[in-house]
Amino acid sequence: MVVEAPSVRLMPGAQTEFFLSKARHPAFVAGRGAGKTVAFCAKGFALADQNPGIRGVLTQPTFEMIRRNFLPVWEKQWGHLAGKYWEYRIVQQGVPSEIAFKNGSIIDLRPASTDMAERFRGATYGFYGMDEIRNEDQWPCFVALMPTLRQEGMPRQGFVTTTPERRRPWIQKIWVDHVSPVTDRPLRSEEYPMFQATTDDNFHIGEEDKAFWQEMYGDSRLGLQELKGQFVSLEGIAFQEFGDTHIREADESTLVRKLCGLDFGATNPTALLEAGIDVSGRVWVTREMYKRNCDDYDWIQQLVEWEHFGPVICDPSRSEKEMEELRRRYGVNLKRATVKAFDRRVNLWRNRLAVRDGSPNIFVSRDCPNLINELRNLAFAEARAGEYTVDRWETGAMDHAWDAGAYLLSAIDRNMSIRPVTVTREYSRYY
Repeated sequence: MVVEAPSVRLMPGAQTEFFLSKARHPAFVAGRGAGKTVAFCAKGFALADQNPGIRGVLTQPTFEMIRRNFLPVWEKQWGHLAGKYWEYRIVQQGVPSEIAFKNGSIIDLRPASTDMAERFRGATYGFYGMDEIRNEDQWPCFVALMPTLRQEGMPRQGFVTTTPERRRPWIQKIWVDHVSPVTDRPLRSEEYPMFQATTDDNFHIGEEDKAFWQEMYGDSRLGLQELKGQFVSLEGIAFQEFGDTHIREADESTLVRKLCGLDFGATNPTALLEAGIDVSGRVWVTREMYKRNCDDYDWIQQLVEWEHFGPVICDPSRSEKEMEELRRRYGVNLKRATVKAFDRRVNLWRNRLAVRDGSPNIFVSRDCPNLINELRNLAFAEARAGEYTVDRWETGAMDHAWDAGAYLLSAIDRNMSIRPVTVTREYSRYY
């Protein structure tokens, strides 16, 4: 059977099943060229067409991909209805940011860039769709959009499409393992169905083209991912050892000293972490501030609210003159981090995260969602297919909370091996 959306014919199987799904968060996971963007557009069009007055949002990974990927598919399928059935509105740099239907429905078009997540706060939608969620770090946008599904009387569905990506473990956790990337607790599997398709399933692609692609990829793991739409091993993930065992709340009465780590942001978010150390030398990260467009007053005010008067170990990028002025003006105990090299910061985290004698030497509170997200998703840059560098993260990765944590760990561990310690009069060597 071929299901027909308004002016578009969908292929039987996964593409049609995804289109028809009424689940809260269905995913169409497929190989390259398997019809993901067509299904994505069809689902968005149908929801707007069948629910007069609904407001939805459709995202692409970047502003440029709205122009390059979304618009050609949309216009090929429904361009003949433009002006009579729908129209573009609020066009910027040749790219529309709104599609208005004659029945009163509106679809916002937005990039799913990391700085977009905060802008979704306060929005109310009847549906949202995110295309190619493997590109960039779209987890902040996905989790920010979930609470926006509150338009009364509307379907309230958030759907996604993607080719699998081994360096985006949150995708596999939600739609394969059906567990929360934040808590590792089970999700209702019926509300997170995954519909899988392969490149071969698209009979519109010529056999000669498919043969060329198969010749290049073969039966490699990359081929299983790009052509078969399968999730393969998580190579490149920096902190695979990080998991539920590390997410635990601190008993404040056991903490003998507290300090903060601070990563300054300009256009990027500023990250401030507070951590305590218990009598066994274990670190407990208890809370975070994660704010874009943050000035010095903001993070200093946060220290005041936390009643934190201990050392703040900061990003060494600030000049000594600036730091001295901050100390003088605000009375903050600001110290420059001693560790700058990328690999040493990675090792500081790995040493602490390693489970020895059944327990790690660092724990993170659930009150630190941005740090948890970064530790779960940070991945090394891929120089060539299947080969990874160890001196930088992949493009677009958010690492600000991770950096703040590395700075505070640099003041605790320096060059020492990480192991539980006996409390003595020499305990002050940690500070």
